[in-house]
Amino acid sequence: MITRKWSWRGLACLALISSWAYGAGAATLELTGPAGATVSLNDRPLGQFPLAESSLELPPGHYTIRCQLRGYVPYEQIVRADVGQQWQRLSVRMVPLSKRTAWTSNILLAGLGQHYVGHNFRGYVYNVAEVGGLLTAITGELKRSDLEKDYLKIVDLYESSLDAEEIFQYSEAADAKYDEMKEAEEQRDLGLMVAGGAILISIADVLLTFPNATAGGGPVPLATSSLETPWSENAADHSLHAGLRLTF
Repeated sequence: MITRKWSWRGLACLALISSWAYGAGAATLELTGPAGATVSLNDRPLGQFPLAESSLELPPGHYTIRCQLRGYVPYEQIVRADVGQQWQRLSVRMVPLSKRTAWTSNILLAGLGQHYVGHNFRGYVYNVAEVGGLLTAITGELKRSDLEKDYLKIVDLYESSLDAEEIFQYSEAADAKYDEMKEAEEQRDLGLMVAGGAILISIADVLLTFPNATAGGGPVPLATSSLETPWSENAADHSLHAGLRLTF
């Protein structure tokens, strides 16, 4: 009779091999969500809810689920498929965009509402318009303030002068300085008008183009061979949930 003695290292290796063999099978992922929402898994498009095949065979690991639906806040959630994990039923819940949040954001800075609803290009245009207008207004006001000080000094010299020639020179210098001061005021006022106009137009724009929820096309086939990609540590908000059903 042959007796075999197993060391602790041998037992550990055996346990590791058994664990690997047990977890080598595919896991079943079931996803549900609002109709029309576009969904992707690790940047691989799955289509739109309801999916043609809600059950997906996947190897254990981490998967990033992203959902988009017109009129709703984009969603991103990390799902973990563990070996031996039991049934979990969770459904995607998307948060609708708020029209009030969209237009009131533009009061703080023109274009923020556009960024909120996903119109980023127009948002940047309004951002630049308001910031540029404010910078122009500040520059004009600083220039006007300096010119006003110079103008008042010249006026004092004009009023205290007794020489006719000096009085004439001070008069011309005061007139020239006053004209420069008025140009600086116009620059300031123009900048304020541009900034204020950017705010008003951005508010009107976001109210007129506020997106409403719409459904798109249907599902697309899934290639599971490209699903094992590195997962991100940046977890999204918990307003959305994904459902998992895992079998091995």
